[in-house]
Amino acid sequence: MQSRAVLWYRIRMMHGMVEMLGELRFRTPRVAALPAAVFVGSALAIVLTVGAPCLSAQVPSTRLVYVTVTDRLGRAVIGLEQERFGVVENGVRCAITDFSGADSPMTLVIVSETPLPGAAPFIRPEDELIQTQSFSDALRQLSASKKPRKVILTTIASGIEAIPSGIQLLPTTPANLSNPVGELDDLHKYLLWVRSSTPSANLEVVLTEPPGLPPLRLTWK
Repeated sequence: MQSRAVLWYRIRMMHGMVEMLGELRFRTPRVAALPAAVFVGSALAIVLTVGAPCLSAQVPSTRLVYVTVTDRLGRAVIGLEQERFGVVENGVRCAITDFSGADSPMTLVIVSETPLPGAAPFIRPEDELIQTQSFSDALRQLSASKKPRKVILTTIASGIEAIPSGIQLLPTTPANLSNPVGELDDLHKYLLWVRSSTPSANLEVVLTEPPGLPPLRLTWK
């Protein structure tokens, strides 16, 4: 028979093991919950760090500005270079990403299911006139054109958002095709494609005038 001391020792050992197992069962959820709390806290910090700049970020946009330059007698002044023009918006100088002179030879593509006979008076001998019924064909022909100015006159609204910067867009309606004077009036103006992060109506075009000329007058829209 086992002595009482040995029996008591074995009982104490068994009791200790039961207590240890109980502590392990009790502590295991606490240990498992700690990484989850750290993960949630880290995820929250990441969301706040990434989200804050996104709320205040300003995406630059490009706008097209039509500029007319005349002398004191109201006669149009052509032949000015891009370097003489500047654009200030809300007191900030803007970058001119594309430029077309008022006398630049052009390729005019008319995108319409109906021919536009009224465009002929606006076409000079150095210009090129193309008529098509699709934007894809218009862009293909403009990409092959060697003319400095590329223009699309269209009666189709869908698809105009895919026209790249540097191509002048003149939207019109089928009713105006017979007399497109208002739409084609901008064909021989200076074109300034301006990039700005704060688009607004508070825009000013400035000109460094060539030496030897009287003061010039600028209008823009």
